[in-house]
Amino acid sequence: MKNFDLSKLIWSKCRVRILEKLILEFESGNNEWFHMRWLARDLDEQINSIKRELDNLEEIWVLKSKEENKKKIFFVNKNFFLLEEFKGLFIKTYNPFESVKKYFKTQDKLDLILVNDSISSRLAQTSNCIVDIFLIWEIDKIDFNNFLAKTFFNRKIKYAIITVDDFFKRLDYNDKLIYNILTQSGNNFLKDWLKVLEKFNK
Repeated sequence: MKNFDLSKLIWSKCRVRILEKLILEFESGNNEWFHMRWLARDLDEQINSIKRELDNLEEIWVLKSKEENKKKIFFVNKNFFLLEEFKGLFIKTYNPFESVKKYFKTQDKLDLILVNDSISSRLAQTSNCIVDIFLIWEIDKIDFNNFLAKTFFNRKIKYAIITVDDFFKRLDYNDKLIYNILTQSGNNFLKDWLKVLEKFNK
């Protein structure tokens, strides 16, 4: 490894996305298999680009591969000499905020979507917030939990979901927990049909 050429590792944006995905999956305990077509769908990249980059990463020993059911699958080489350094790099720089915003654009049954800045560094550190995500009205919890597990590589995300009626009852009773959630530092109101932000800024 004395003559290892770093330029072969990081010059391609597609390669960096593959590295981020596979190394963070590895760090979360998932290193079973990664097929090129699955990665192409997950990363929204062309299959030819994925194949080229996977082959390049295997050539420099970042990844290994094997044949299974007549398909070539890839996995992280746990003995790669820069693995710990890259785990630390991707954990510190991974920011899922855009993925979270994109997901919530499809959730039209929610009247309030509050996402705290704490999620941006969730892989690197725990949150001091009461909740990372606060939602009012309806959402498919199974789908939401699957999204969180995939997006945050099985890190725990603190969230709360309540109904509109329950929310306004708590406001009438000056519920301290609700007040603290809505006023915690770093809040982003992605949707606020109930005009909660307007009420709390009076």
